[in-house]
Amino acid sequence: MTKRFIYLLAGGTVPVFLFGFINFAAGLIIFLLYNFVCFAMLFMDRKLSPSQKDFIVSRDDNDTLYFKAENEIFFKIRNLYHDKIKLSIRDELPDWHFNVISEENATKVIDGGAEEEFSYKLIPLKRGSFKFLHVYICQIGILGLCRKYYKLNLEREFKVYPNLQNLSKYRLIVNKHRLLSHGQRRINLRGQGSEFESLREYVEGDDFRKINWMVTARENKLIVNQYEAEKNQPVFILLDTGRTMSYSIKGYKKVDYAINAALILSDIVNQKGDNSGLVVFNTEVDSYIPPGKGDGHRKHLMETLYHISDTKFTSDYRGLFLELLAKQKRRSIVFVFTDFETEDEMKDLVNSVSIIARRHVPVVVFMKNESLEKLAQVDGKETKDQYKQAIATDFLRARNKMIKTLNRKGIICVESEAEKFAIDSVNQYLLVREKFSR
Repeated sequence: MTKRFIYLLAGGTVPVFLFGFINFAAGLIIFLLYNFVCFAMLFMDRKLSPSQKDFIVSRDDNDTLYFKAENEIFFKIRNLYHDKIKLSIRDELPDWHFNVISEENATKVIDGGAEEEFSYKLIPLKRGSFKFLHVYICQIGILGLCRKYYKLNLEREFKVYPNLQNLSKYRLIVNKHRLLSHGQRRINLRGQGSEFESLREYVEGDDFRKINWMVTARENKLIVNQYEAEKNQPVFILLDTGRTMSYSIKGYKKVDYAINAALILSDIVNQKGDNSGLVVFNTEVDSYIPPGKGDGHRKHLMETLYHISDTKFTSDYRGLFLELLAKQKRRSIVFVFTDFETEDEMKDLVNSVSIIARRHVPVVVFMKNESLEKLAQVDGKETKDQYKQAIATDFLRARNKMIKTLNRKGIICVESEAEKFAIDSVNQYLLVREKFSR
C-alpha cells in the first residue's frame, strides 16, 4: 500500500464517524462500504498495473569501481507496456563494504515503449572482487494505491581498484618536467641527463660545460647541448604487505596509501620512458612483475594490486633482497614501500637493504608515525602519560638515527606523511633518475 491509499482511508473516516454519531447503524454501514470500495480500488490497481513481464532490466557493462571514491552504478530499464510506469531500483550490496550516498536517479517514470537509465552512487570501503547478485524493483500502480516488488537475478562481479583519480595531475607534473610538493614552489629539472637531445641558445644559469664550442663559433652566439635522461631504465617498486603496513591512518590502511603510490609511480615511470617492475612481499615474495611498460603492463599491475591485503606477519627483507638480486642483474632504481614499529625491525631493514645497495640504487619510503609524534609532544601530568611520552620520544629518536644511518651508507631514505606518500615518491624518482643517469 502507498501513502496515497493510507490518506484515502484516513480521509474517509472523518465524515463517516461524524455521521455515526447521528445514526450509529447507518454510520457503520457507510464505514464498511467505504472501506470495501477503497480495498476494491487497491485490488484493481494491483490487478490492472503492469507486471514483471512488462519491463526489462539490465546492468551497464562497466564492472570497475574505485576504492574510497564516489562511483556511479548504472542500469537500463525498457518499458514494454503501452502506458507509462513508475519504477524504483535498489541493488543488493555484498557484505558491509559499500556506502550508498545518493539514490536521486533510482526512481523514474518511463513512457510506454521507452527506455530510461537509472543509477545510484556509492563508495567502496574495501579493495577486491565483489559479487552483486540481486536487484529489487519497486513499481507504483497506475492508480498510485499499491506497490509491487520484484527480485531479479542480475549477477555481476565488480572489481574495486585503487583510486587513481589524481593520476592526471601527476602526469601533468612530469610533462612539465617539474617537482611538486604541498605548499612549496615548483622546481625545474630540465637540462639534466646523459643522452643528447638537441641544441639550444644559452640562457643565464646554464652549465658552461654544456656549451658546444664548434656550433657557437659557427653561429656566433653561445649554443649549449640539451640532454635528456637515459630511457628504459628499470625501476622496481617493492611493496610491503606485512604487519607494520596494516595500521590505519585517517581512515586508510598504510598499505592502501602504498598501493596508490605504487600505481601512480609506475605510471610516471612509464611516462618518462622507463620500465616499471613490481614486487609484493611479506614473509616471502607473493608477486613478481618484471620491468615493462604499455597498456598490457599497466593492466597486469592493476590486476595484481587491486585485491592484495595486509597480513599480521613480520616481513623478511633479507629474503626479498636476495631474490631480487638473483632475478634482476641490470642496475636499477629500487623503491621500497615499507614501515617498522620496533627497533629489531629497524635494524633488520638497515642491515638487509645494504645487500642491494652494491648493485642497485635503493630508495626507502615509509610513513611518519603521527600517533607517536603526538604522544611525544603531549606533556602528561600523570605517570602513565609521562611513561608513554618517554617511550614515544625514544622510538622517534631511534627512527631518526636509522634514517641517518641509511643516508651515511648512501641509501636514500624518505619519511613521508600519508597524504603525500605518492607525491613524495614521484618527486624522489625524478630526482634520483637525474642523478642515476649522469
